[in-house]
Amino acid sequence: MDTAAFGIIFCMDRKKLIEPVLYIVLIVALLTPRLPSLGAFSTLDEPYWLSMGANFYYAIGQREFQNTVYEYQPAVTTMWIVAAAMLVYFPEYRGMGQGYLDYNKGWLDPFMLEHGKDPLELLKISRLIQVLLVAVLFLVLYSLLKRFVPKLVAAFAIIFASFDPFFLSQSRLLDHEALLSLFVLISVLALAVYLSQGHKPIFLLLSGISAGLAQLTKSSAIAILAPVGVLFLMQIYQERREGLLKTLIRNLKIFMLWLATLVIAYFVFWPGMWVAPQKMLYEVYGNAFSYAFQGARLSITNELETSQFNLNLNTTGVLSLAGMLLRRTTPLTWLGILFGFALPFTRDREWVGARGHLFTLLWVTAAAFILMFGVAQGRNSPHYILCSYLALNLLAGLGWFHVLKRLAARKTFQYASLFVLFFAQLWSAVSYFPYYFTYQNPILYQRDFPLFPYGEGLELAGQYLADLPNAKDSTALVYFSRGCFSYFYPGMTVGFRPYYVDGLHAQDLLHSVRSADYLVVYYAVQGGITKYKGYIDALSAVEPIHEVWLDGYKYVVIYQVDTIPDSVFESLVDLKPLPQ
Repeated sequence: MDTAAFGIIFCMDRKKLIEPVLYIVLIVALLTPRLPSLGAFSTLDEPYWLSMGANFYYAIGQREFQNTVYEYQPAVTTMWIVAAAMLVYFPEYRGMGQGYLDYNKGWLDPFMLEHGKDPLELLKISRLIQVLLVAVLFLVLYSLLKRFVPKLVAAFAIIFASFDPFFLSQSRLLDHEALLSLFVLISVLALAVYLSQGHKPIFLLLSGISAGLAQLTKSSAIAILAPVGVLFLMQIYQERREGLLKTLIRNLKIFMLWLATLVIAYFVFWPGMWVAPQKMLYEVYGNAFSYAFQGARLSITNELETSQFNLNLNTTGVLSLAGMLLRRTTPLTWLGILFGFALPFTRDREWVGARGHLFTLLWVTAAAFILMFGVAQGRNSPHYILCSYLALNLLAGLGWFHVLKRLAARKTFQYASLFVLFFAQLWSAVSYFPYYFTYQNPILYQRDFPLFPYGEGLELAGQYLADLPNAKDSTALVYFSRGCFSYFYPGMTVGFRPYYVDGLHAQDLLHSVRSADYLVVYYAVQGGITKYKGYIDALSAVEPIHEVWLDGYKYVVIYQVDTIPDSVFESLVDLKPLPQ
């Protein structure tokens, strides 16, 4: 074999190797920051989802499919994950006859402990299953993205987006938003591939199923209609020369097929839809609309009153959400987004066609979730717009790659620059390990209190008290007690009720404090809320036995109750009623 032939074969083999190597690199990059310390802490909502998932698992085991529903966010994918974890860790739960344990009262935890099972271990297994699922979905997203941009560019964008501190944190919690974000973007990109690259049915099927799974994850996935609508409008505009009516009819048929696939997936993957579809849909969308436009669930508003709907754009809410996003994304993401927005205006003609569509779809998807929650009257938690984080970080990754390609003539310098970017983006998150979501952009750093504390730090308080003598026989009164603290404390944990400090329940407050051995104040939250000021001021006269500090913030303050003087209890009795 001559040298030229050998060189050709070598180049062909090297090209074949690139694809599996990129997948291996992606798998390692996706799992490495997500797998460590999955059981190191618990966040505020996760114990509730364990309880709901346990009830879901019990309903499946009893064939009582009508009981597989949870109000306005069906959370079916999350509950399937917990059900899978139960099957691994506590399979007999489905047939023990305990019925449906009230998730609000936290009955699952003591039930598991009575039977020799640790709720924290169940949480750890559930998180592991979700992390593995997230990694698979990222690989699917990469396989779609590389149909618009070169493989290396797609891989870079995926890794850059997956290293975003806030997305990284949410993707390893037992939460809905990471799955929702990935399902939405997979659906949108698969539909774009179908429309622009040969109308292969597999991509339409993938898009519809992903959209259905997104809706099963959380009802807010309805925002997917914005990028899907824009995608069809772009397609109609491109095909207008074939006849407007013909083009409209053809694309309407495609949309109906897509919608039908979504509905079928929604039906197939939710057992409740098999037996009680009307109940399921009313619980989900009735509660969703009630929460969004009336500010509360149907259990509070009693019915869906359309006269209360207010569709005015809440610019304050939109700006607030945008501010949250800016505070939680890195300066590298900021710059990358600017570079990404400049892509359609460069001399690179490749961004006029399919890549231009990709650019449009990413920013429309990001805008859709911010605007939707800007209109809603319910809570605007930062993770509700996680799909916006993912879309914008993908755009930022594309922008960075394009800039480095233009600035660096040598590929060696390009690759070195990409590595530095990888490391810098990852370090922004890893420096806040194990939580990651406590990251704040240094340019908009908030000094007084941490951003949206989610229960972090309470596990450290629980571990501190666990090391004290007779910990198993002690009682702690704790704000955000369930899971965040109780999973790490061997004694009895009692939840601190917010109404204790309203000035009308002084005896309840005194009784709860005097009945405990330790009083645990979650200063990260309570210290920043006006109604707790009198309570915090009264306790300031007492020397705490321990404080938990994270990232320069005081998170938790622990008091030993038998060291609290009578004068402090008298101050607690004199707390003034809150204004109505």
